[in-house]
Amino acid sequence: MKGLLRLNLLVSLVFVIAFMLTLFGLIRQGEKDIEREIGASIHFAEQMIEAVQYDPSRLQPLLNGSTRHVRFYLDEINTEEEADEEVPRWFSNLLQPEGAFLERPWRYPLSNGQQLYVVAMPDDEIDEVWESALMLAVLFLGGALLSNLMIFWGVRQGLKPIGQLLSTLEQGPVKGGRFQPKLQQYSSPETQQLAKHFHRMAEALEQEQHGNRQLTRQLMELQESERTRLAHTLHDDLGQYLTGIRAQAYMIKQAASQQQIVEQTAERIVGHCDEMQQSFRHLIRDLHPVILHQLGLRDALCNLAEQWRDTSQIELDVELDEQLPTLETERAGHLYRLIQEALHNVTRHARATKANLRLSKSSGELRLEVRDNGCGLLPESVPGVGMRSMHERARYLGGVLQLESVSGSGTTIQLNMPLKIK
Repeated sequence: MKGLLRLNLLVSLVFVIAFMLTLFGLIRQGEKDIEREIGASIHFAEQMIEAVQYDPSRLQPLLNGSTRHVRFYLDEINTEEEADEEVPRWFSNLLQPEGAFLERPWRYPLSNGQQLYVVAMPDDEIDEVWESALMLAVLFLGGALLSNLMIFWGVRQGLKPIGQLLSTLEQGPVKGGRFQPKLQQYSSPETQQLAKHFHRMAEALEQEQHGNRQLTRQLMELQESERTRLAHTLHDDLGQYLTGIRAQAYMIKQAASQQQIVEQTAERIVGHCDEMQQSFRHLIRDLHPVILHQLGLRDALCNLAEQWRDTSQIELDVELDEQLPTLETERAGHLYRLIQEALHNVTRHARATKANLRLSKSSGELRLEVRDNGCGLLPESVPGVGMRSMHERARYLGGVLQLESVSGSGTTIQLNMPLKIK
């Protein structure tokens, strides 16, 4: 509303300036017209006075005030005539012309000895200019009011869809987290286009919220699945080893005098401890890549590739730059997990016989490519939690994950990530 008020004040100021300039021109032109009219009237009076010298009967019509712009007086001037009160004095003073015929009355002696006085009277012309000024003021005032009303109406109409957008945004999502903006149809193409954009934004926001809810649900399911897997691993694997070690320790206690049984049982205990230690290492590696901090990104990826070949039985070509840049611990962890998830997807979904992993540095960024010769993705495939987590990790790394897949022709995942995030 403050902006609209300033606009109305600006328009009013423009009208005032235009009115003052027009009024100034009207007054200057009025002065010239009065001088011209008064001069012509004085010339006419001189001709009439010459006619009176020959025909005195013509004097009375002149004294009756029937002439325009001049007054005739016999022997003395009547100063008691009322001035025109309709025209303000300040306006009359602005229009008083300059000239010898206005400074004093003109005196003409008649043949009978009387004196005839001629006085210039520009009141009629001044009154006409005053009426023109009033009409001009009314015209500009009406124009200013009409313009401000049209501006007010036009701005209100233009801001109406914005007000509806704000009202819809303030209401927020309705029950169920859905946005249901109901904007009317507008005659203006711009406002109609704005409404369409708002509808698309609301739909995109709703889809994003729906995706976030699905991702949250999948993450919770994945978390429960990981907890279940961890519990099974601890119970079925490590728990069995501990139970076996306890039983074998009891056997050693019972057969302490039998050297051969003690030695065999001790060897089995050592083997179980080694296997339990190996299981712990696998579990810790799945939970957190310790090797990444110990050996660096390149060696950690080489170790990951070797383990993946052994477990997946899929041929993997690895192309890594000899001098990969040093990344922050958290960024290196996200990149490692992204590659780990990409290889995991190849194992679970691609049905591939060969894959390729390439990571290189070029022009201040790291370029990652994971490609396989598997079955590819179907057009109607919906990204799972693994793919979504890869996209989120790529976003954290400052890049955008690109997925190229043709059904039956394999899948290629590409990521260009800056070495430094601004």
